[in-house]
Amino acid sequence: MRLLSVIGVVLGVGLVFFSSAEEVTKGIPPLYSTVQGGEVERLDVLWPLYSRTQSEQEKTQRFLWVGFERTLPKQERSRTMLLPFWFSGVTGNGVSYRAFFPLGGTIYDFLMFDQVQFYLWPLYAKTTVNDQKSEMILWPLYARTQGPDVERLRFFPFYGRSKKEGVERSRFIMWPFYTSVEALSERGGEGFIFFPFYGQIDAPHLQTRWFLPPFFRFSDAPEQRTRYVPWPFIQWAEGTVEKRYLWPVVGRKKVKEDRSGFIAWPLIKWNASGDEKAGGQRVQVAPIYRHRSTWDASRAIYESEWKVWPVARGMRVDQRSVIDVLALWPFERAAVIERNWAPCWRLFRIEKSENEVEWSLLHGVLGYKRSGEQQSWQFCFLRFGEAGESSTALK
Repeated sequence: MRLLSVIGVVLGVGLVFFSSAEEVTKGIPPLYSTVQGGEVERLDVLWPLYSRTQSEQEKTQRFLWVGFERTLPKQERSRTMLLPFWFSGVTGNGVSYRAFFPLGGTIYDFLMFDQVQFYLWPLYAKTTVNDQKSEMILWPLYARTQGPDVERLRFFPFYGRSKKEGVERSRFIMWPFYTSVEALSERGGEGFIFFPFYGQIDAPHLQTRWFLPPFFRFSDAPEQRTRYVPWPFIQWAEGTVEKRYLWPVVGRKKVKEDRSGFIAWPLIKWNASGDEKAGGQRVQVAPIYRHRSTWDASRAIYESEWKVWPVARGMRVDQRSVIDVLALWPFERAAVIERNWAPCWRLFRIEKSENEVEWSLLHGVLGYKRSGEQQSWQFCFLRFGEAGESSTALK
């Protein structure tokens, strides 16, 4: 391990080796990393070039974001995709399928559909979702859907209608210029939009008027009033949803225990939920500063994370805290980045807990650890304890 660490530093990378109660992570980033011992075993090679995961339930492989393979051994299901052209697999019933886009084929369990069949797409396609069957010719020009309680017909953009029993009936003529809807529930109600001039909704629980939709909106409900004058620049609401937006300058919103707001959107944003007993909050000053925290007093849990990009970032979980310098990843913390890329740019790390302090410079070129009354120093990947012992560095 000492030799690998020295080679890694010479190459500009470092040997990563750390463990938790269930998992062991090791590798030489960014070349490769592995996670073993937990419920899911992982292998990354030059991420995002190649990734593989394996568990009792499934096995997956991914090449960039175009090649995917997934196998569910217990269900005897499998799928292979080379986006956007090739799809093949075996369903849980043992049915084999394949498709080459856009020429033709059949795909099962794809996106929201149970089954998709197509020939010379967009010339012809059929889809199935539960008991609903749809047929499309020269998509999106013609489409028809039929099911036990649903019927839809569309000659886009000239005419279309849709009906869902007991819910609503809608239609459009020369979309988007005229659309209408009628509620079929007990409460009832109806509305239309004559775009871009006028629209309205009249129902026992809601009255809405649009002028130059969607810019000017006036809505009234028993527990809610909403005004957009015009959207999205001035948005005002009171009731169940409280909103005061002068977009993009400043704004705030509250829905029960959820609060959010912004200043100079999208630069400064925040949101919070819960109360003193349990909840969470986020603050962002893009792209420089991020802070996130969650708490649960009933279980004595407190977690927080902050980042001053690209200088440093910190994390605290109860009594344990970690600070890293540098922190080049500009987005939310991601485990795959921590394994494969963060060690490449990390210059310094310090970890503290109730009885321990440990810091490391350049992954072990220089380091120090104190645990209780025991102390040790680390130099060139060798650790020297109080009793004169030495061992290889783990990071």
